[in-house]
Amino acid sequence: MFKLIIFDLDGLLIDSQPLQHEAYSKIFSQYDQAISKKDWIKYWIHMSGNAKQWIEFRNLDLDYQKIRTEKKIIYDELIQDKMKLKPGAKELVNLLYKEFPLVVASGSRIESIELCLGKFNLIGKFKHMFSDTEIKRGKPHPDIFLYAAKMMSIEPRDCLVFEDSIAGLQSAKSAGMKCIIYPNNFSNLDTEQYKGVDRIVNQLSEVNLNIIKSISKN
Repeated sequence: MFKLIIFDLDGLLIDSQPLQHEAYSKIFSQYDQAISKKDWIKYWIHMSGNAKQWIEFRNLDLDYQKIRTEKKIIYDELIQDKMKLKPGAKELVNLLYKEFPLVVASGSRIESIELCLGKFNLIGKFKHMFSDTEIKRGKPHPDIFLYAAKMMSIEPRDCLVFEDSIAGLQSAKSAGMKCIIYPNNFSNLDTEQYKGVDRIVNQLSEVNLNIIKSISKN
C-alpha cells in the first residue's frame, strides 16, 4: 500500500484555473497583451507555464516580477470572493487523511496554497505543503514530487499522486510514482492524451480505498 499521497492543488482540489486566467489576463490586458483561453490552456496549464516564460515566449518588454506582484493582489481577492472547491474534493481529503499522510505539491505560491486550503478548513488535513517556487524546475519535470517524497522520507515508488494536467502526470510518472488523473473540465482534453496514467476518474467521488489499493498492487 502507498505510504504517501500527494495532491496537486489548482484544477484538482480547487476550481482555480478560471480565476488564475482572469487574474493574469487582467494584468496583461493593461499592456494590450490579454491572454486568450486557448493560450492559457495550451501554455499555462498543459505546459505549466508561468509569467516569466510567457513574457519571454511573447518577447514582451515587461518585468515578470512586477507582473506577478500585481497578479497576486487580484488573485488573492478572487480567492476570497469566487474560489470554490472541486466537487468531491473535501470528502476525498477527509477520507484519505485518516489512512495516509497527505501533502500538497503545487505550482502556486505557498501563500496562495495556504489561503486556498485555509478558506475551506483543509490545512490541518495535510502534513506539509510544497511549492515549486522552492525548486529550480517545475512540472513537467519530476522535481516537485521527488522533493516532496524526500522531505517526507518516503520512496517515490510508495507515493500516489492526484493530478489534473498532462504536465502533472508527466511529472509524477517521471518521478516513478503512480498517478490518478481527474481531468480539468476547463481544458476539456480528450482522456487519450493522458499517456501512462494509472487511473482516470470523472469525479473525485469515484475514488475509494479499494481503487487505491488496486493501483498500489499494479
